[in-house]
Amino acid sequence: MPSNTSIYEVFEHQKADLLVHLLSASSGFGQMVVFARKLDVIHELTSTLNHAGVLAQSLHANKKVELRERALKEFHEGKTQVLVMTEGVARAVDFSGVKNMLNYDIPELKQDYLARVELTQQAGGETLTLVETQNLQALHKFEEMLGFDLPRKTAEGFVYATQPMNSKPPRKKGGIAKGIRSRPLQNKKPKYKVKGRGK
Repeated sequence: MPSNTSIYEVFEHQKADLLVHLLSASSGFGQMVVFARKLDVIHELTSTLNHAGVLAQSLHANKKVELRERALKEFHEGKTQVLVMTEGVARAVDFSGVKNMLNYDIPELKQDYLARVELTQQAGGETLTLVETQNLQALHKFEEMLGFDLPRKTAEGFVYATQPMNSKPPRKKGGIAKGIRSRPLQNKKPKYKVKGRGK
């Protein structure tokens, strides 16, 4: 089992906060490449990081090639601290020398995960994965696929929630409160306007 990989279990509503915490000066992670599956998550995460004072850029298939190249160049030059990208785009990028990588979601493919672990190991860094506390079953399946258990870690100084964020109450069937009956529109008598009296 690789020694430079670890799992951080966290409730879904705290994932972005935990990432910001890990990227703080005290963590020692410095620059990092972050992988996420969904495009809307990438946009939201990039915005959250920048709002928190972490210089981040996104990388995805919908971005123009010249903008992607500029983002990669600025990351390698140290002008950007974090690159947030889709797994599909990541397969076409050279990550040589990148020390730290973070899977915002459990990777879909075993080979993608192992390739990241190998790259960060060569660079003397670490591969981290955030796993939703509500989704541990998917983690167990991923570990079975890998053939080994992944070590769990907790971020020092981060206040973990003890329960998930309250969700909206389920809607009642039909959307009408019990005991209240609505009258169908077709039972209402139409009102006719009198345009004029007959001759």
